[in-house]
Amino acid sequence: MLPRKITFGIQENACNLSCPKCLVHSPHYPKGKEIRKQLGKMDLDNIIKTFDEIASWKPVVSPSYWSEPLFNKKLFMQFVQEATKRGIPVEINTNALLIDTAMAKFLLDNISTISISIDALKKETLLKTRSVDCIEKINNAVELLLQLRGNKLKPRMVVSFTEEDANMGEKNDFIQYWIGKVDAVRVNKAYNDLRKVNPVTITRIPCREIYDCMNIDYDGTVRICCLDAYRQTDLGNVFREGVLNVWNGKKYRALRESHEGDPEKIDPFCKGCDQWAGFNIIEEREVDGMLIRCTLFSSYYNRIDRLHGWKSTRMDEHSLAVHKELG
Repeated sequence: MLPRKITFGIQENACNLSCPKCLVHSPHYPKGKEIRKQLGKMDLDNIIKTFDEIASWKPVVSPSYWSEPLFNKKLFMQFVQEATKRGIPVEINTNALLIDTAMAKFLLDNISTISISIDALKKETLLKTRSVDCIEKINNAVELLLQLRGNKLKPRMVVSFTEEDANMGEKNDFIQYWIGKVDAVRVNKAYNDLRKVNPVTITRIPCREIYDCMNIDYDGTVRICCLDAYRQTDLGNVFREGVLNVWNGKKYRALRESHEGDPEKIDPFCKGCDQWAGFNIIEEREVDGMLIRCTLFSSYYNRIDRLHGWKSTRMDEHSLAVHKELG
């Protein structure tokens, strides 16, 4: 068993936005301000050393843990170029505000999946959800990427919408507006600093994230999952120990065993979290040219005419067959 996706926190102490819902960069979460003082950026030599180790199985890599990946342009481009040299696929999640024509061309030449977080149709709504009102600039960046890509299937283009009180009235219109343009639209429910959305009534199963994904902070420390915004967990350090030694190490084994045993003995960080239910697909259906895949907390609207690009560039991110017991 090897990690199929690895997230690298290449630049974690700064971001070009301070979205109200962000646990690290929002002014509404004071703990994030204290955390940022402890964070920094990755050393390129450590990135290269890690890439050399994982090049044999080529997991998907993503250069962002809790910050905008394009914020440090030089380091971002170096990260992507070093991955590309080794045939390692790169995907990004970006707010698109730093995409100009040159960056758009770079992304289209080197990235396998580009996911853009928008969360609004109107600038007034964007101001409430992401603390900026430049909706036209974001939309224009997406349109630029689509124009330059043309009819090619790669990279896969996704836009996302996180449900909040401020934007719920725009959700359906957002889906309809974008599904005719991009390859997929992702809709998520926002979680809080306790890693909760709402009570889960289905039987708990082991969280998919600890079997598929690895999250590496700027200093090489591996966190249990991408939800560890406040760096409460430590499964080892890949820069000192290596990826496989951490992935197959004592701490990871104990974590997985806690998920597979008595629910009352699950790892303390995971015990109060309900996001495990948001990682597992429980329903698939085809509607109006879309393949809609749903978890308890998210829905993926995939254009069927663009599914070939998804299948050829993405891992099966939710392993539907493995998790049928949720249904």
